[in-house]
Amino acid sequence: KKHQYWWYAAAVILFLTVGVFVRHVVINESDAVNNGQSQLTRTVTSTPTDKPILRLADGRMINLDTANNGMLAVEEGTQITFDGRSLHYEGELVNADSEVIKNTIITPKGRQYQLVLPDGSKIWLNAASSLTYPVKFKKDIREVEITGEAYFEVERAQDWPFIVKTASQHIEVLGTYFNVSAYDDDLNTKTTLVKGSVKVSTMESIDATKQASSRSTVLRPGQQAVTAKGKSTIDVGIIDTEEAVSWKENLFVFNNEEISEVMKKVSRWYDVEIVYLEGMAGKRIGGSIPRFEQLDQLMDALQATGLLHYKMEGGVVIVMK
Repeated sequence: KKHQYWWYAAAVILFLTVGVFVRHVVINESDAVNNGQSQLTRTVTSTPTDKPILRLADGRMINLDTANNGMLAVEEGTQITFDGRSLHYEGELVNADSEVIKNTIITPKGRQYQLVLPDGSKIWLNAASSLTYPVKFKKDIREVEITGEAYFEVERAQDWPFIVKTASQHIEVLGTYFNVSAYDDDLNTKTTLVKGSVKVSTMESIDATKQASSRSTVLRPGQQAVTAKGKSTIDVGIIDTEEAVSWKENLFVFNNEEISEVMKKVSRWYDVEIVYLEGMAGKRIGGSIPRFEQLDQLMDALQATGLLHYKMEGGVVIVMK
């Protein structure tokens, strides 16, 4: 049976004063039950830290909230400087020795940072994420590891591929713009290509002696590769790339998403737990809305659609019909 959709009378809300556009649609709740959708209970997102941390190769931890602007450290001749929002690495591009020393930046909920690596590549790291990368790259490869979400603008270098590793994907590029979303508490890992070309493989196919063709794909701009936990295949689809990277501009963009997925993004940014009362399963939200400074501003805008009501108790948001 085909899903039946309908709109509330106030299905489309336009807040001209702040440029907020939110719409919502509700699926037939009996259909949701028939299709095995369970009742929502709560959303709790994980975070690797409660403050922004730069972990140096020698084990030192630098709290970026209390760090002074300017030079933070020098490792292997590479200068690490900080301007309050961005880390800059300047020094020799290539590590002539076999040993590679690495740094890790870890972001808490509600914060994002930018890095500029020695080769000129730029990386934007979203909230509740971590990125591990060499202070100097190897001569034959540039390789980083990501948990969470990051947007990459990689400097092109012939015969010097740039590799991004997640728990389930291996992404190879020469020079391109792309977004990777690989949160541990998400079921799917998503790589979205904005410009250029990337090759996406599953980690299982990289580790295996023989690669299966279904486990590797080359993306074109506007395509997204999705891998699911526990599965070795890659699903490729067309996507609005502006939606995928909207977080860089401090926007939430929801593409007819389940309320639980919407609130997962809210939880990561505002560091709150979401609890659902009965009647919320199967409801969806579409549109865009700024990352307001205060959580209640965002929730008031969502409540104005008529899709939900809410109340706050400490660090918990209770969502109801």
